[in-house]
Amino acid sequence: MRNNTAIVLLLLSVGLFYTFTNTQYQDVKKLYTLTGEYQNVLQNIIAIAELREALLLDYGTIPKIEIDRISKVLPDNIDTVRLAFDLDGMAARYGVSIKSVQVTVGTNEDADNVILQGSGEVYEKATISFSFVSDYENFMRLLADIEISLRMMNVKSISFRASESGLYDYQISAETYWLK
Repeated sequence: MRNNTAIVLLLLSVGLFYTFTNTQYQDVKKLYTLTGEYQNVLQNIIAIAELREALLLDYGTIPKIEIDRISKVLPDNIDTVRLAFDLDGMAARYGVSIKSVQVTVGTNEDADNVILQGSGEVYEKATISFSFVSDYENFMRLLADIEISLRMMNVKSISFRASESGLYDYQISAETYWLK
């Protein structure tokens, strides 16, 4: 009778294990794995927070002049008056007076917009057109200044008309960018 009771208890324990305990054990194993994943996520969040703090400290050590230069390369808005003033300042160094400045802000988001890979952020662009009268040497100097200026500009077109006085009437069209 004792053998029968032991066999029944053994079969009952095996049955309980496979019907209740094993499913609970598998759930606990899944939760344990999930706990490990959550701990990894928390460690990553802590590392990101530490990196953020370190970057903020580094940012605080950058001189204000350098931050202003970075803002000029890719500003967070389009200041057409400042842009026209900067162009006029470059031209004035060579005795060139800009006759007209026209800025057209691109409102449509098409394939011409610059997109940083992985960020998904779109940079807006504006087309600036300006005209002036100058000789060839001063035109080339002004174009070189535009090329090396901190403001990011891509010259798209240049047209000119010659006159008998030896001066040319230039029309330049360029694109500039700013953060959206």
